[in-house]
Amino acid sequence: MVNIDAILAQVFNGIQFGVLIALLATGLSLIFGMLGIINFAHGSLYMLGAYLVWSCVQVLPIPGNFWLGLVITLPLMAIVGLMIERFLLHWMYGQPVVYQILITFGLLLVIQQGVALIYGTVPLPLGMPSSFEGEINLGLFRYPVYRLFTMILGLAIIFGVWFFIERSALGAIIRASAEDPETARTLGINTRKVYTWTFALGSALAGLGGGLHAPLIGGLQHSIGTEILLICFIVVVIGGMGSIRGVLLGGILLGVVRGIAGVFWAPASDFVMFAAMGIILMLRPQGLLGRGVAR
Repeated sequence: MVNIDAILAQVFNGIQFGVLIALLATGLSLIFGMLGIINFAHGSLYMLGAYLVWSCVQVLPIPGNFWLGLVITLPLMAIVGLMIERFLLHWMYGQPVVYQILITFGLLLVIQQGVALIYGTVPLPLGMPSSFEGEINLGLFRYPVYRLFTMILGLAIIFGVWFFIERSALGAIIRASAEDPETARTLGINTRKVYTWTFALGSALAGLGGGLHAPLIGGLQHSIGTEILLICFIVVVIGGMGSIRGVLLGGILLGVVRGIAGVFWAPASDFVMFAAMGIILMLRPQGLLGRGVAR
């Protein structure tokens, strides 16, 4: 018999999972909303971020090496994204979608096989940060400290990205470059640089999501990006292409529904994701908060 404690724990697990997926999907949504690029390589960037954090933990046997690994991974993933946009994707703006799919999917395979070549195919475990082990008493049930922390941190980062895009002067430049690039160029805005740094930001968010999620995976494998990419696309479709708030809402909604379904019937966890996407698309084809640009 299922008790209320188990349901509440799964609701929290669903919110935590949804926030981490939303963090990853925020980068994907930014890249699509601002650049118009459907980035199938986004999952491999998530996977690469997780492996970079693992590498830092192994190379730096000092207290707090996990957090130091996250700090190091963030700019490294931004540089990776910058190089991908500058040397591979910049010529695809305005091109047919099929070119975007072929190039980014091919990039996913290259990164995936490159990681398998370097790290091997045996799962690599990454333990919890020692300072965040254990559980915290939330009244009706106890909940892992690390999961609660990643939930709060993920929400803070997503809000920070939204505030940056919507309320800062640089965010206004990014939105102007996405909405009307010709006028933006006339006003002296270097849209090429804006696109490059937007892709770098999206890549950094993907790597950060992978690094935060790594201790919860159980074992890092070069294929983890493929499954997470599918879930990420579902969240973006539910929330609305180019909408940061929609991505967060879609991620939490999907995570909670998936978690509760798993309590009553574990095999239904994946089914409800596709069912929720189908229902929402029938009722609102543009997604919950879908707009032309990230809002």
